[in-house]
Amino acid sequence: MPEKNLLIIGAGGVAEAAAKKCARFGHILGDVMVASRTVAKCERVVAEMESALAPTIAGRRPEAPRFAARQVDAKNPAQTASVIREWNAGIVLNAASPHVNLAVMDACLETGAHYIDTAVYEKEGEINKPPPWYADYEWKKRDEFARRGVTAILSAGFDPGAVNAFCAHIQRELLDRVDSLDIMDVNAGDHGRYFATNFDPETNLREIMETAMRWQDGEWKGARPHSRRREFDFPEVGRRRVFSMGHEELHSLAANIPARRIEFWMGFSERYLQVFTVLNKLGLLSPDPVDAGGARVAPIKVVKAVLPDPRDLAPGYSGSVCIGCLGRGEKNGKPRAVFVYSVASHEAAFADVGAQAVSYTTAVPATAAALLVAEGPWRVNRMANVEELDPAPFLQKMSELGIGWAVREEDPDAPDGIVES
Repeated sequence: MPEKNLLIIGAGGVAEAAAKKCARFGHILGDVMVASRTVAKCERVVAEMESALAPTIAGRRPEAPRFAARQVDAKNPAQTASVIREWNAGIVLNAASPHVNLAVMDACLETGAHYIDTAVYEKEGEINKPPPWYADYEWKKRDEFARRGVTAILSAGFDPGAVNAFCAHIQRELLDRVDSLDIMDVNAGDHGRYFATNFDPETNLREIMETAMRWQDGEWKGARPHSRRREFDFPEVGRRRVFSMGHEELHSLAANIPARRIEFWMGFSERYLQVFTVLNKLGLLSPDPVDAGGARVAPIKVVKAVLPDPRDLAPGYSGSVCIGCLGRGEKNGKPRAVFVYSVASHEAAFADVGAQAVSYTTAVPATAAALLVAEGPWRVNRMANVEELDPAPFLQKMSELGIGWAVREEDPDAPDGIVES
């Protein structure tokens, strides 16, 4: 049995899926606590974990973990540190809002618990922050993590996370020289709702409205939202149109992989873009509070309140998500292009942990990272982004947990098809 336990911060769709995955590995991760601002959500997750593992718990098998729920204000490092000590947590998986990253990191530094998150820190209300994001926040704590010998794995979801491992695999194994990296994400599923976001609406909608930043020729370049687009033939889900966006993995990849251009692309339906455009033009995506009948409220908070909870999209969600990285460059003196990718089915994700695939594709890599920290290969006793670590055990673990990956050869001479308006 492990010497210490696992604390999961958050109780949303990603946290719930990760908790249900991690609960199956009590012999490695120990007992699992779910802690969040709303303890009722944590208790619901714990009840579902206990129900899923009832045969193991009833049989009193030695690997059967204990589960618990706690209320915690994750923005308060002292509260989080207290919960870490109470639970004797050796690893903290932060699957909450990225607004709490720095506070949870401070709690881990105080207690010595290893830290994992799934997204870069965001300051509430901040729009169009200039790059590089990690350098202004998380990376400032690098020396302290190394001095104290505490591991911090940053942004270990899918994009960022698994795609960073894809990029590392491309650099280490598939290309001798990397010229460009295009990370592409398409959700070809159907949840049957008129409009919904697949993860936190504030984060999702802010990303879409911000300047589309990319790394090119040694500097950051920006474009108007949705002004750069291309089409790509994705495995299993077919040809799709994708749009350039600023995204956090670019900020660490630009520092760690010498490529001429690194860019992130995401697919959106026409309806999604139409609704987004109307909301944005009406000012309903603003984080700045306005007076509404005597109450001060941020419009984006109202939009978030009336949209479906992303975790509620899971039942009946059909189709698949395809996310991958197109790398172009040279191998053995010849041009080469490869697409390293994963496909995840909404139906399979729901059958496994009751989640939709967007939550699942974040939760599975985060679980893989937790297992690698617990088992040793990624317990590096310092801060690291995913592409700085050996991708092989991570990609293997991710496959074992339910998300496989593959490499497809591409035509190195084919034009990239990028159109800018």
